[in-house]
Amino acid sequence: MTPPTEPTDDDVSLDELLPWLEFGCWTALVLAPILYYVNGPSVSTDQAVVRTGLVIVAAVGAVLLRFVNWRRKRAA
Repeated sequence: MTPPTEPTDDDVSLDELLPWLEFGCWTALVLAPILYYVNGPSVSTDQAVVRTGLVIVAAVGAVLLRFVNWRRKRAA
């Protein structure tokens, strides 16, 4: 029987994490109108504020992370 292999380094570096965070932000922006269409308009002020806040956070995060990733790639 083969002995189990030891796991290698499972740490995620910042260079690996930042592109995935950017991808998540862009994905949230693309899915927001689709989810709005599927779920319909907001039924309360709280729901409208949360939806708007999530879109704003995703948009700012996507643009900011695009700039950060571009700068890090250029510096390397």
